[in-house]
Amino acid sequence: MSFVPTVITVFSLVLLFHAGYSAYEFSHYVKHLAANANATLPVDIVAETVAATALFAFGQVLGANKLKSVAFAKWAKGLEREGKNPFASLEQRPGFMNVRKLREEYASTKE
Repeated sequence: MSFVPTVITVFSLVLLFHAGYSAYEFSHYVKHLAANANATLPVDIVAETVAATALFAFGQVLGANKLKSVAFAKWAKGLEREGKNPFASLEQRPGFMNVRKLREEYASTKE
């Protein structure tokens, strides 16, 4: 991650921790000073939380590595050159089971 996305991410985390601390202090104020018991969080705390979350997401996207193309054909060819089958797990799965036959075998061993 380069310098700018790191700064944006760290700044957003500081804002987020500050919003959390402000919310804690507000709830402490409401409880202990017998203020309005049904008080909601002030708009500035909510706005700070939303802004910090958006900045964090922006910093993470900005600092992400470039996407690589997904080429299944290239991957499968590489496996086949090594002598492996990329579809082995699909070709080796069990077929349908005869449940009635299994019940009869179980019943015969039980007696």
